Amino acid sequence: MTKILTFKNNELVPVANFLIGLDLKNKASRGRTKLVKLLAEKNNEFQKELTEETDKFLLKDENGDKVPGEGEGTFKTIEGKALEANTVKEEISNEEAVIEFTEYSEKFAALRGELNSYDRELNGQDATIYDLLMETFENNDEEKGNN
Repeated sequence: MTKILTFKNNELVPVANFLIGLDLKNKASRGRTKLVKLLAEKNNEFQKELTEETDKFLLKDENGDKVPGEGEGTFKTIEGKALEANTVKEEISNEEAVIEFTEYSEKFAALRGELNSYDRELNGQDATIYDLLMETFENNDEEKGNN
């Protein structure tokens, strides 16, 4: 039976960063490492698609290079295309990223067990990401009838 976790594209990096910051041991730590690797792969796919889809809205010079914007690492948008570019970016950012983890089930079960009993205080974004991660694991159980 295939096991999956589903996140939005814009949740991939915060979830990975949260996991990296946890103190975990043994199999749970290995599960975290596998999940972070899978999250990074999905984020690379997301970034590639985002670049491909938004580049067509960017102003290019006579050499075909993107024209730098006012902020560092930003580029100017073709006049009248900023709203459309932002809409495309928002749509791609909110698309689901599906992570298949069947081959790592045992390690992910250990990770989930550690997360269930994690006794450190979580605040702010960490608490939000923890809740998101636990809901994602629970949704996988519900979809597979593993309650």
